[in-house]
Amino acid sequence: MQQLEVEQKKAAVATPSIWFPPTEQLPDSGEIDNHHALLALLNRIYSGRLTGKLQLVFGRLEKQLFFDGGQLVFATSSDRQDSLGEMMLRAGALTQSQFEEATLLVQTGQRFGSAITEMGVYGVEEVITWVQRQLIQITASVLDYPAGRYYFFGSLERNVVPEIGIPVPLGKLLLDVVHKANDLPLDQLADDADFGVDLSPDPLLLFQAVDLEKSERHLLGFISQPMPAMDIVSRCGLPKAQAARALYALLLLGFVVVVPSTKRVTRQSGVPIPPPAPEAAPSSQSEDTKQSEEEILRLLEVAEKGTYYDLLGVTANSSSAQIHESFQQLARKFHPDRHMGQSERVGLLQDLMGRVTTAYKTLVDDEKRASYDKQLAATGSSTPGQSKTESQESVDECFTRAKQCLRAQNVAGSILWLRKCVAIAPTVPKYHAILARSLAGMPQCRQEAIQQFEKAIELDDWNTSVYFQFAELYEVMQLPGSAIPLYQKILEIDPEHSKARERLREVECALKVKPEEKDEKSVSLFSRLFHRKP
Repeated sequence: MQQLEVEQKKAAVATPSIWFPPTEQLPDSGEIDNHHALLALLNRIYSGRLTGKLQLVFGRLEKQLFFDGGQLVFATSSDRQDSLGEMMLRAGALTQSQFEEATLLVQTGQRFGSAITEMGVYGVEEVITWVQRQLIQITASVLDYPAGRYYFFGSLERNVVPEIGIPVPLGKLLLDVVHKANDLPLDQLADDADFGVDLSPDPLLLFQAVDLEKSERHLLGFISQPMPAMDIVSRCGLPKAQAARALYALLLLGFVVVVPSTKRVTRQSGVPIPPPAPEAAPSSQSEDTKQSEEEILRLLEVAEKGTYYDLLGVTANSSSAQIHESFQQLARKFHPDRHMGQSERVGLLQDLMGRVTTAYKTLVDDEKRASYDKQLAATGSSTPGQSKTESQESVDECFTRAKQCLRAQNVAGSILWLRKCVAIAPTVPKYHAILARSLAGMPQCRQEAIQQFEKAIELDDWNTSVYFQFAELYEVMQLPGSAIPLYQKILEIDPEHSKARERLREVECALKVKPEEKDEKSVSLFSRLFHRKP
C-alpha cells in the first residue's frame, strides 16, 4: 500500500499538466512532502481566490494561514519565535522591561499589540506595521517547512478572525520560494511534450502586481498564443534551467495556465491579450496623488446604477478591442495587488475589480453581450443608463461585502454596504448595530452612529453587546454620564456581566474624581477592536 502511494506521488510530480489544475473544491486535508506539494496547494488558494483557513502541522508545530478571496489576511503560530513580542524584542524595538510588562497584560486577556499600545510604547498604526511583519515571518516560515500535513476549512465564518485582518503580498513570498528552492521538478517542464500553456484568461491574475524577475518578464512576453511548454523553454532564448524555473513561477502565480499542447484556437473574445508589462506596485504616496477613495466609490456607484458600458467607459457601439483597452486601463489602476500598502482600500478595490471583470467578460463575448443588450432593451434601456434597483440587491450579498471590508480594515467600505443592508432590511437589528459600530470609528459620523445604536436597541432591547458598544462610543465622545445608564441596563439584563460592572465602576469613579487628560489612542474605537482576541 505504501509503495503504491509512493508511485502515485511520483506520477503526479512527473505530469506537469496536472500540477496546477483549474480551481476546484480543495480537499479537507492531505500530506505535504516537498516544496512543490506546498506550492501547488497555495496555488489553488491564491489563484482560485479562495476564502478559508489553512492549518499546517509540522511535527509539534502548528501554524494557521487565513485567506480572504485568495489574499493572506492573518496568521497564527504555536512557535514562540513567531510571536509578536519575541520578534520585536529580537529586533530591538522593545526593551526587556517593556516586553515583560506587556506580557503581564497579555495574561489578562489582551493581545500583545494592544498591550504595547496601551502602555504608550507605540501607536496603533505602528503596531499594525509590526503585525504585518509578523504575518510575513509566519508565512515565510511555513514555506521553509516542506514536510507536514494540512487541513483546509473553507469558511472564515466558522473560524473567527480579527476584524483588523492585514493583507500581505503572498505572491512575492511564493516567488521567493521558487527562486530559492532546489527540490522543484523543473526538468519535467522542458521534457514533457503533452501539455501547453497560454496567458491566463482571468484578468485579476493576468494583471496582478508582482515584481517579476527579468527572465520571468521575458518569458511572459514570449507567450503570444497557446503553445507547448517544451517549445517555450527551448525557443525563448534563455538557458534551459532558467527558462524552466521562470515558467514554473508564472504557472504558480497564475499568469499563465495549462492548455492542451495541440490547442491553436483564437481566444473567445477575438481580441489578442498582450502580455502585461509587469512593474513594481506604486508607492502609497504616489498612488494617493492619482486616485482617491471617492473615485473608487464613484465607480462602485456607477456599477450599482449604471450599465456595464457605463462602468467600462465605453458605448454600445464600441468594438471588442476598445472594450479590452478600457478594461486594461482600469485593471492596471485599480487592481488590489497594487494597493497592498493601503489596507483600508483593499475591500473596495476587490469589490470594484470583481464588478469590472464581470462587465468585461460579458461585453467581449459576442453571445453574452447580445444577451445583455436584450436585457437592457427589455427594461426599456436600449442605451446605457438603466440598472437594477437596490431592492433587487441581495441583503446577504451586501452583508458579505460589508464583512469583507471590515476584515480589510476598510471602514468606509463597510459603511457603504451596511447602509444598503439597512435600506433593504430596516427591521433587522444586527445591521443597524454593526453599521453603528463602523460609523463610530469616524468622528464626523458619530451622531449617525448614535441614531443607529438607538434603532438597534429599539428593535432588540435585550442585546447586551449593543448596549456595551453604545456605551463605549459615549466614553470615546467623553460623555461618561450618557454611558452610565447603558452599563446599568446591561446589568439589569445580565447581573453577571463582569465587563459592564467593571466599566460602570470606572466611569462612576472618573466622574467623582477629575480625570487626567486621556490619550485618545487608548480609547479610540479602533484600538478597542484591536484589544479583542479572536
